[in-house]
Amino acid sequence: MVTVATRVRTIADREKFDIVVTKAGKPVKVTKNGVLGKYPYDKRLKDSKTVSDWKKERFETSYPGYTCDVLMGDGTTATGQKKLKSVRASYEE
Repeated sequence: MVTVATRVRTIADREKFDIVVTKAGKPVKVTKNGVLGKYPYDKRLKDSKTVSDWKKERFETSYPGYTCDVLMGDGTTATGQKKLKSVRASYEE
């Protein structure tokens, strides 16, 4: 079984940003096993897409019943309209 922490790291490695997984508005413990299956994407989503696009098109379709917060490089939550290019660039600063 894979922990939430392992799956979050896989997503971060591919998408180049960090996330916090939530369910019903509360963070899911990173030590929880077997709740998130394989991340089915090999390449990151285009830089021109938004945080909302990524959450709807990738995360929420891959993990029904769960959502997440996308984090900026400084640890704050990215807004839905923020472009992924800006989110990824915040990790380089």
